[in-house]
This record gives sequence, structure tokens and C-alpha cells, in this order.
Amino acid sequence: MKTLLSISTGIMLAAVSPAQSPFDGIWTFDTPEGGAGWLSIDTAATPPKVDMLWETGGVEPVKEVKRGTDTLAFQYPWDHWYMTASGMRRDNLGTLFLLLKTRDDGSVLAFLQRGKKDEPRTPTQPLAIKRAAPLPPAPDVGALTFGEAIELFNGQTLDGWRLTNPKDVSGWSVKDGILTNDPKLAPKLDGGPTPPQFGNIRTDRVFEDFRLTLDVRLPPRGNSGIYLRGRYEVQVTDSFGQQPSKGNIGSLYSRIAPLANASKPAGEWQTFDITLADRHVTVILNGQKVIDNQPVEGCTGGALDADDTKPGPIYFQGDHTAVEYRNIKLYPRAK
Repeated sequence: MKTLLSISTGIMLAAVSPAQSPFDGIWTFDTPEGGAGWLSIDTAATPPKVDMLWETGGVEPVKEVKRGTDTLAFQYPWDHWYMTASGMRRDNLGTLFLLLKTRDDGSVLAFLQRGKKDEPRTPTQPLAIKRAAPLPPAPDVGALTFGEAIELFNGQTLDGWRLTNPKDVSGWSVKDGILTNDPKLAPKLDGGPTPPQFGNIRTDRVFEDFRLTLDVRLPPRGNSGIYLRGRYEVQVTDSFGQQPSKGNIGSLYSRIAPLANASKPAGEWQTFDITLADRHVTVILNGQKVIDNQPVEGCTGGALDADDTKPGPIYFQGDHTAVEYRNIKLYPRAK
């Protein structure tokens, strides 16, 4: 692996205890494109262990980690999956090359290059990583209190909702009191060299801690997601009869597998009751608790940002397949 050059400027970060490697811990960042990223580093492992999330997909282990005297270097494949009017599309955007470098005061600088096969790498640029906010202790869920219900969807219009990216194509509408996403609504738009990406939809309002209840209905092989604070995806996918996993319905995508598969068959309405409090999540699917007050270590793929300290919207994934939502109510936490 080539050494990254031009390490003359960058982002300085807070120092850590001398007893701890400056690289170790959890880091968050915004990508140059405005997406969310996350890193977990353990240099005590042999070889050093790095898990990473870059914008989309799941948290994945990084291969080919190289430790130097004051550097840590690794690379990561940069893929992007999304739904177009012609179906799912995968773009391989090349490889990300990252270099972390310590300074004498124990702070860490991060640098990024990109590369595609048979093409030269891009110039080095600084990447503004920062240490993740400490995870609060688990709350006593039974002692939490919540305010009056907020009706997030009025059953008649899309008032209070908008695309997460206004450049995407919207497949969202209201049908018979149901919030409906159908990517097949606009096949005529799929005529250019790059098919249009169908959009995710979010609330205008933002929230901190809350209880969220709703109903969802999927077609066969359907796939969507419920994003809490616009940052943490509770997976919504046709998983009936499958083994519980970090990618099946009721999971916190790529992070927390459900305790059981409580899914109903595709085509049936399913109910979610989700509590997010102090960065711990509880998920009840169809009356069965499938995640029990588990810590949320960081953002998931598709997050609007990686800052765990901020409130954020509720958003539903619409860039995969058709999906329907109804009876969407949020109860803000009373503190």
C-alpha cells in the first residue's frame, strides 16, 4: 500500500491517556460528500482490528491494516447500492485509502485518498474525525415517562415530510390514508446514463429521546428501514421464517441482531413499538420484544450524520423497494 502524502495540514483532536494508544476507541466523521462515517479501532489486537462504516451498507471489518510507529493505514471498498426505476443498482466507486497519524501531544490526524482500478489516486485531503460522545448508562425503561402522542402522518397529505435529498426522485404518496412508497411510479424518468435514485423521506421535525409506534406492510422481498434521529436504522425487510440476524427485520441494522424473528409474512400489517432513550434502543415487533434496552454504539448505513449528541428526524427508507406505513405516532420523552 502506498504511503499517503502531503500530511502538512489536518484536523487536530483531543489527546488521550498515555496508557492508551491514541488510535484506540470509536471515532465519527462526516464524509466529504456529506454522508456519515464511523470507526472502531483496537490496536491491542493482532493484527490491529478496525471496523468501519462509510455512508451506506453496514459496519464491516477492515482488511490490510498496517501499523507504523506513529501511523495506522488501511483501505476500504467504496460501494453504493440503491433503487432505480430499473431495479437495484450497485456502483463500485473505487477504494478508500485512509491514514491516521499521531502527533507528539497525542492528538490524531486523519487523511484520505481515493482510487479506482488502473487510475491514479486522488490528492490527499484531511478527514475531520472526532472521538464519539461517551455512551450513557442504560436507562430504566420501565421508569421512563413520555408526553402526549405526536401524529407524524395525518393520513391525507405529506405535510411535515420531505425527501432527505431533494435531488432524488420521490416515489412517496398518500393512498387510502397510508403513507406509500412505490418506486415504479416514475419509470419514465429512467432514461439517462445514470438512472435516478429514489428517495428516502423524513420528518421536518427533529427529536431526541422518544417512543415511536407504527404499522408497516411490505411486499414479497420488500426492504425499507425506520431511522431513529435520522441516524440509527431499525431494519424493515421481508424476513418471515428466517433466522434472526443483524440484517433481518427488527434488527438495528448491522449492529444488533433481534432476540427472535417475530415477523409476519409479506403482505400483512406488522406493528413496531420502538423506544430510544440515552442511546439505548428497545424494539417490540408484533408484540414481542426483540431488542431489549441495548446500547447503540454509533450510526448505521444511510445515516444523515454521525453526531450522536444531536436530535434528529424520523426517516423511512424508500430507495430499496415499495413499502407502506400508517398509524405513525411519536411520544417525546419527558425529562
